Amino acid sequence: MNNQDHKAANTLKWMAWTATIVGMLLLVFNVSDLRSENFPLMVSIGCLIAGMNIFLLSAVFRLMTLKAQ
Repeated sequence: MNNQDHKAANTLKWMAWTATIVGMLLLVFNVSDLRSENFPLMVSIGCLIAGMNIFLLSAVFRLMTLKAQ
C-alpha cells in the first residue's frame, strides 16, 4: 500500500469516526422524543448507519489496494 492509498484509507476512517460521533451526540440529545417527525433523531440514526458504511468502505479500500499489489 503506497502512501496515497494509506492516506485515502485513513481519511475514510476519520470521516467514519466523525459521522459516528455526530450521530451519537445527536442521538443522546434527541432520544427522549421517539417520533418519526423528530428530524434530529432521524439524522442521528442516518449518521450512525452512514458511519458504519464508511468504516466498511475503508476496510474494503484497504483490501483492494493490498490485492492490487
